[in-house]
Amino acid sequence: MNTYLKFVIGIIFILISSCSEEDPSPRCFEDIVTCKVNGKEWCSNCISNDPLFGCSPVKCYYYIKDNFGLDFSASSDNNNTAITLDQNTEHGSAKLGLNTIEQNEVFYINRNFTNQNDCSRLNNLDIHFYNYFEIKSIDSINFIITGSFEFRVYNNCGDTATITDGHFKTKFIY
Repeated sequence: MNTYLKFVIGIIFILISSCSEEDPSPRCFEDIVTCKVNGKEWCSNCISNDPLFGCSPVKCYYYIKDNFGLDFSASSDNNNTAITLDQNTEHGSAKLGLNTIEQNEVFYINRNFTNQNDCSRLNNLDIHFYNYFEIKSIDSINFIITGSFEFRVYNNCGDTATITDGHFKTKFIY
């Protein structure tokens, strides 16, 4: 009985340690986008009551074979918001390293803003802010991309969102 207990504890320890942040295995990998929005912590998540399909807080496409376009969107069901980065091939692609963000490539959606002019979408880029994203690693075997980002956007209703300390680590579809 004592040997059996040691065996069970050993198996539990192996399972817990296999899902550490430093070395995510495919069975326990979780897509994540985090940042600060106007200084407040923000993290992608989704809440679903659908046991069959669930939901996905992050959708990411990285077109390795088609000029390195990057398109990801992350949402948070906790506060009804979303962040999107669309660095298509027309705007210089998204290559490993530092990339600049241009107008209409990023936006922040706050569905809590209700206005007849549809002010929920903040997509005008503040050109006086250092807007960037950086691709830090691309794992083309496990299809995982990591990086960081910062940008500031505003809408025509006077709302501003400053996105800082952004980080993403997500699986991608190509």
